[in-house]
Amino acid sequence: MERVVIFIDNSNIFKGFQKFKIKADYEKLKILVTQNRKLGGIFLYEGAIYPLSPQKSNWYEELKNRSGYIIKITFDKIITGGAIEKKVDINIALDIISLAYENAYDTAILVSGDGDFVPVVAKVKELGKAVEVWAFKYSLANALSEVIGQENVYYLDDVLGKLKI
Repeated sequence: MERVVIFIDNSNIFKGFQKFKIKADYEKLKILVTQNRKLGGIFLYEGAIYPLSPQKSNWYEELKNRSGYIIKITFDKIITGGAIEKKVDINIALDIISLAYENAYDTAILVSGDGDFVPVVAKVKELGKAVEVWAFKYSLANALSEVIGQENVYYLDDVLGKLKI
């Protein structure tokens, strides 16, 4: 049975859920993306401002306890000019490549359309692993779509009805 690990860039997809005005059920997202494959882990990455709100903390606890998510929070750093520096992409990249080397999965499932992941995807494919991307059409970088191949791209836009709470 094919083994998968899911890597969710929540900062990336949460904006899409907001844009389409839906509240997504992350348990349904996990089931939909996994399909009939063996789930080896599901990671949710997010940049946050310290301290976390009680509402956010409760949501993370619920995801961990109810759905087995491994939450990886990076506390954002405000840099010159008010911009926010996030380290989420770096953490995702490290985990995807490390777990590929550890042979923890056959297919990495990246839930993000961010073009910053092009070199990561290329490296994982070079290591003999498959990669799927689940993203919103408007946020999928052309370069990511090209390196992954259109047959490995799935659009969240097409399954929003299945993800609603």
